[in-house]
This record gives sequence, C-alpha cells and structure tokens, in this order.
Amino acid sequence: MQAPKFWQNKNSKRAKILNPLGRIYTFFVQRRLRKTHPYQAQMPVICVGNLSVGGVGKTPVCLALGQFLRDKGQKFYYLNHGYKARQQSVLVDVHTHTAVDVGDEALLLALQAPTIVDSMRARGAQLAEKLKAQLLIMDDGFQNPSLVKTLSFVVVDGALGFGNERVLPAGPLREPVLDGLKRADAVILVGKDIWGVQNYLKSYGVDIPVLTGRFMQDEAVLSELKQKSVGAFAGIGHPNKFFEMLTKNGIDLKATRSFPDHYFYTRFDIDELKKEYPNLLWATTTKDWVKIPEQVRTNIVAVTGRFKFDDEEALYKILQEALS
Repeated sequence: MQAPKFWQNKNSKRAKILNPLGRIYTFFVQRRLRKTHPYQAQMPVICVGNLSVGGVGKTPVCLALGQFLRDKGQKFYYLNHGYKARQQSVLVDVHTHTAVDVGDEALLLALQAPTIVDSMRARGAQLAEKLKAQLLIMDDGFQNPSLVKTLSFVVVDGALGFGNERVLPAGPLREPVLDGLKRADAVILVGKDIWGVQNYLKSYGVDIPVLTGRFMQDEAVLSELKQKSVGAFAGIGHPNKFFEMLTKNGIDLKATRSFPDHYFYTRFDIDELKKEYPNLLWATTTKDWVKIPEQVRTNIVAVTGRFKFDDEEALYKILQEALS
C-alpha cells in the first residue's frame, strides 16, 4: 500500500470525513499504552520509532546509531519486529535466513550487528538477555508498550513531517503528535525541514532536542548509473523519494516502477521488468535488493548509502545521559 495523497492535505474533505475513525483509533492506542504492564529488560533499550506509518528512514537511522555506538566501543544487539516474517524469536543468520524468513529490515541490520526478530518485544528482549546482550537497539516499536524504553528517538521525515496532522485512517499518524512526543527523548529529523517540523514544535512549546541528519548515497554507484540507460524500482513506503533522489543526482531515468511497501519479489516480477525494458540497467534500494531472488539479480544495482548525523556531539550527549 502506498500512502494516499490526501494524508498530506490538511484541508482534505476525505480526511475530515474519516476523522471520527481517527479518534476511535487514538482511543484504542491510548488505552493500550495505559493498560499494558511493560517488561523491564536487564539491559538498556534504545527505541528508534516514529509517529507515522510508512518509510521515514528508521532502519538507516538505526544502522547509523549502531555504527556510532560501535565506534565508541559499545556492544549491542538489534531487535526488529520482522514484518511478515515467517520465523519469530530467532537470532538472524545472514547465511541461512532469507527476507521471507525474518523480514528485509532484519537482514540489513544483521549485516552490521547481531539481530533478534520478534514481534513480541518483551520476548525478544528476554532472548537478548539469554544471549548476554549488553544493549538493545529496537527498530520500531515506539507505540508498543510491552517493553520499557531507556531512551526513545522519534524519526521524522523533513519533507513529509506529520502530514495533515490526523490519525489513521484520516492521516498518516499512529497517534496524535503531542501525545507521542511526551514519551520521546529526542526527535531525529531526516533531510531538509520542508514541512516545518521545528517551527511546529516551537509553536506548541515542545521542549525536546532535535537532531538533524541526511542520507548520503554511494557516489561510486551513482557515477556508474550516470553512464547507463537506467530504470528504477522500489517497494518502500515512498518510492517516489527514491526516484527523485536519483534524478537530482543527474540520472536520467527511462522507466520507474513502484511496488507495495515490504514487497517480496518473485522471479516473475523481475523477468517482466526486464522483458518490458530489455536494454535498461535497473537501480533499486538495498532494502529491495535483499528480497530479490539471487537468480535474477543480474543487471540490477543496489544504490547503497548511509544516514549521517549533523551533530554527533549532541547525539553523544543524549546517549551518555540516558545510558550512564
């Protein structure tokens, strides 16, 4: 499913009609947060979550946070819910597990550090305890109250912001912004603040640290693509962001194809793309790459990159205060 356009329109009639359903959704979220008794893990838990559905860059932020902590000498495990994963409560083995087994995000995380997949976060934390984990970085789960968080980051896309500021299904939010930020320790703002997130926070008197950062693509890969006839496909929350990034970097896309978020590709899907455009080199995201059957990966390039914090000293200060 791709995010409907009216989720970015504050004056949308459809959003206003659906708003009562958003209030019902909010009621159940708040009741769940209130009534659940969370499990206290034996190690610190850092949550990297968000307030809206769809891709805002949580997993790349987790990877950047993990690399930062590793550079500081910290040992940690990742905890991922494993979207549509066939296996649960497992430690990911990148040599034997596939994206169908554990989910695309978990595979990417496991390439950097030990990663546990479990949609039941408390159970996942208990497995981490058995494995003697010293620190847990939880990818997503901000609205999941089953596990006590030592530190909670809320990731916000600078272009999409909080959308039309309405809760599902009237808008993209999982809960009202101000309610969610009361439980957050810091906001991580991804990319240029086109939506006006920082002004929004100031206007409502939200006193919370805002860490900024941006995605940096592999220049060698982009240079290779500039010399070819290229098509692009993606099955992420906002495929157009990926296509626009390629275009802004001087790549003349001859074709684009969007798939649903977390889409699991078949050989048929890839064969159809190549038959329709037989002379193109195809570009896709690393998240999509891990879900493509190995037999049909020829003439497909994964555009690698990483998230970079603008002020690592500010990040370090927040981490020190929480983990000391």
